[in-house]
Amino acid sequence: MSLIVTFTGLFIAVVGYITTWFVIARLSNRTDVVDTAWGLGFVYLALVAWLMQGHPTGIPLISLLFVAAWGFRLALHIGSRNFRNAEDDYRYQEFRQKWQPNYWSMAYLRIFLLQALLVLVIGSSAVASILDGHPALKVVAVLGYVVWGVGIVVEAIADWQLRRFVATKKSGQIMQTGLWRYSRHPNYFGEITSWWGAAIVALSLQQWWGIVGALVITLLITKVSGIPPLEKHYADNPAFQKYKRRTSVLIPLPPK
Repeated sequence: MSLIVTFTGLFIAVVGYITTWFVIARLSNRTDVVDTAWGLGFVYLALVAWLMQGHPTGIPLISLLFVAAWGFRLALHIGSRNFRNAEDDYRYQEFRQKWQPNYWSMAYLRIFLLQALLVLVIGSSAVASILDGHPALKVVAVLGYVVWGVGIVVEAIADWQLRRFVATKKSGQIMQTGLWRYSRHPNYFGEITSWWGAAIVALSLQQWWGIVGALVITLLITKVSGIPPLEKHYADNPAFQKYKRRTSVLIPLPPK
């Protein structure tokens, strides 16, 4: 089966997956369910790729398990957070006002289908090693899994620390302890690290296209939809500006 045919099948599968979540969003009138669908989408993509290859063991199975560990943890974190909120995330409330009177059709095209495409592109870093079907571990692959695992752990710890802080914070306070003392966005650092770990595994198998997903998620987080809007959101917060001057934006470093 050629790579083009394989990815066509994977794209159809992911579109069907995200359309199911769109129906859930429409029935519940909550667009933010798409955030929960994000992590689970990668698990679904990896599982479909693994089944298409005849559920091989070795590196494909290990990569699937790493994607599952990352995706299920993230979905549980985001889903439980959104479940406690009575309303949609503020981002989607802004879109509702901007895209009226055709909000749901615009949301399907510009939020849900876009997410399906991003899941396919970013997830390709993990899919590359799953489709390769190589059973035996190599030294470089082991290194990739170590980096991947470190990324998962860092992101999980950062999310946990932030959740504890948000539960008790006062208005205007900024998270500045734990991993957040060394990076303004340690959760994003963990996510980027995870996908570069997946890319290293792909590269160990000479699947050079596996680097594409890691590059895309890095650009998205650092230049588009991750760090820039958050930094802009706190632009008028004096405490954040002081925190910003002494703290690395992404890579954990000693405070200045």
